[in-house]
Amino acid sequence: MRYAWFTLAAGFLVARAAIPQDLPPGVLLLSRVRRHTEEELKRLPNISCLQTVRRYEQLPNARMRPLDVVRLEVLNADDKELFASPGERRFSEQPPIGYVGSGTMGDGYFGLYLKLVLLNNYVTYAFKGLEDSAGRRLARWDYRISPMWSGQTIELPEGKGTVGLHGSFWADPETEDVVRLELNGDEFPPSIPLTEAVWVIRYTRTLLDNKMSVLLPESGEFRMTRFTGAVSENRTEFTHCRAFGTESSIQFDEPGAAGRIPAFAVALVDQTLRDLPKGVQITVKLGTKISADMAVGTLIAGTVGANVPPKGKVLIAAGSPVQGRIRRLERYAEPSSHYIVALEFTELESQGIRYRFLADMVGMDSPPGVEATLSFTNTRVAAGLPDGGRQVRTDTETLTLPRVTGVASFFVKGDRLNLPQGFRTVWRTRSLK
Repeated sequence: MRYAWFTLAAGFLVARAAIPQDLPPGVLLLSRVRRHTEEELKRLPNISCLQTVRRYEQLPNARMRPLDVVRLEVLNADDKELFASPGERRFSEQPPIGYVGSGTMGDGYFGLYLKLVLLNNYVTYAFKGLEDSAGRRLARWDYRISPMWSGQTIELPEGKGTVGLHGSFWADPETEDVVRLELNGDEFPPSIPLTEAVWVIRYTRTLLDNKMSVLLPESGEFRMTRFTGAVSENRTEFTHCRAFGTESSIQFDEPGAAGRIPAFAVALVDQTLRDLPKGVQITVKLGTKISADMAVGTLIAGTVGANVPPKGKVLIAAGSPVQGRIRRLERYAEPSSHYIVALEFTELESQGIRYRFLADMVGMDSPPGVEATLSFTNTRVAAGLPDGGRQVRTDTETLTLPRVTGVASFFVKGDRLNLPQGFRTVWRTRSLK
């Protein structure tokens, strides 16, 4: 497969009408969630995030295998998603598939899919009640959008076309934030030889620059299955998000004999974040006590545990402040009581210079209950042996968490979460390139 590209047009219609107050609770709650989502998207500032896409493919009659890892800077500005290579100053409207040339890529994660499903007047909804998810009580709705109103286009080497969509979304009835959105393609035209196209987007509230709380995508998946049985799968993480101002610019590309064509771009104004040298090992001591009653998105603080490097000229002094947020904090009762905790560090400041904290965790403290993996045993009893006896079989299963740049993910066993100040993680910086 040469490439596949999916994109979402923003030309669907939006309309609002007065909601009678004697309607069923699901309808009234949906009205509040839609109004809240519209307000959130209106106040969304220009935001840049590091988008990491791990791509997989499965050929017919073969196993799923990793294809590559794609990193792009994505800028959400004025209802558009612009892209650039990591560390590049200029963003453009060139779709992300243009940065890789093969495989599957797409856009629309920041606000377009939320607008399509929640603010489009041509959507049918069905309230499905409340469900427990990751320790939260969420309201769920199913929905359906015809190809005429979806704006969802898929382009393959064989052809392109617009598809319908159906799926579900979950919202917190207290905050009215959409937490999860699932989309399934349907009514594929003959030009698109697919049997499946599925998107899953997870949203979380994020505090930007210590002052503005906004709803942003945290992760997403896309899965596409062809008539032949070949499968493409993308797993996307959004990290290191920040707000900044922009300035417009125009540059010209040479298209050959046809003349010069202007290409519009957006340039970063905020260039205060510098890059750390690659391969530097940094120890971070947590300065914020983490407990179970804290919310995802809460800002956390830390300090550098020792001079970097330990000898010679000091690049980062011990005690330099590190800033981040809680990325995950989920409580589970099965297979035994435990929490999943993820701490994302984004910035480091030393001698008045702010650095982007782009690093991979290579180690951490191991206080009681804190584990990088979670192992548990399953005991199964099989009856019906020839002698009338029973056979007992015990299996061990191990859970792991995905590795995300700049994010420390781990398990905490037990019913209580009390991660103390001073908890240390060890990191090795990496290059944006």
